[in-house]
Amino acid sequence: MPRITALLVVALVATAPLNAQDTTQAVPIRATLTLSEALEQARANSPAYRQVLNDAGPARWGVRQAYANLFLPGADVSLGFGYTGAGRSTFGGTEFTQSSPSYNSSYGINLGWNLSLATLSAPGRAKALQRATGEQIAAGGVQLKADITTQYLTALQSAAQVDVAEQQVKRNDDFLRLAQARYQVGQTTLLDVRQAEVTKSTSEVALLTARQRASEAKLELFRLMGIEPPAPVTQIALTDSFPVVEPQFDLPTLLATAEQQNPNLRALRAQEDAAGAAVTTAKSQYFPNLNLSARWSGFAQEFTDE
Repeated sequence: MPRITALLVVALVATAPLNAQDTTQAVPIRATLTLSEALEQARANSPAYRQVLNDAGPARWGVRQAYANLFLPGADVSLGFGYTGAGRSTFGGTEFTQSSPSYNSSYGINLGWNLSLATLSAPGRAKALQRATGEQIAAGGVQLKADITTQYLTALQSAAQVDVAEQQVKRNDDFLRLAQARYQVGQTTLLDVRQAEVTKSTSEVALLTARQRASEAKLELFRLMGIEPPAPVTQIALTDSFPVVEPQFDLPTLLATAEQQNPNLRALRAQEDAAGAAVTTAKSQYFPNLNLSARWSGFAQEFTDE
């Protein structure tokens, strides 16, 4: 008798109708994204990274301006035009008469060159600031790579959690069918069936939550990249895989490498050099300056006879 009952339960499970909605249907894939593609798009479109790149232009022009102030003289051009009408005027008790109007013009060019300790130290300070800007850009690139890679891994983890949730839904659906079959043959109570239904519903809610988190992780990845998703995020697959290997790190080597290559530390050192040049510029106020100047000017006046 127990053998006949077991066979009947198996038959009922195999022929049970599919009444519930299938929440584990595969989503069609319309686009794929690798980590290298994500990094390439981020370097070209990330607003935060491009904002850091924009600092390179002013730093480069700062160096050019420092050398221009050191080797090139300053120039000042002046032009003037005037008109005096006919009439009489009194100055110092004397009356002056001008029978016809007159026009006058003037022009001048001033050249000046200044040599001081401030202008001599300005190129060194500008170069130090340019090096600091370059290291800050390098640090921004390292931070961008870390952010994109971390978010890519987070999106992969969320996708794996979706797979686990789908398997849990399938397993709970099998348990529900088994409970229904056993209830039909009288081997369990209705309470066990209801409990199996609750368990399956809970797993379906967990699946929806996992899918939502996976979509949010992909959206955050594209936000960091600075581009719009080429397709709905549910139809974009992340194709890179990362094998798990045991890390082989040596703490003294890591510390030495960080001290030599860390862009943030190198930027701070360049800023220290720039600050030293700024102190030299401030001290130069107490030293004499060499100033050379030249001027060329002219004046012209024309009277009209009417």
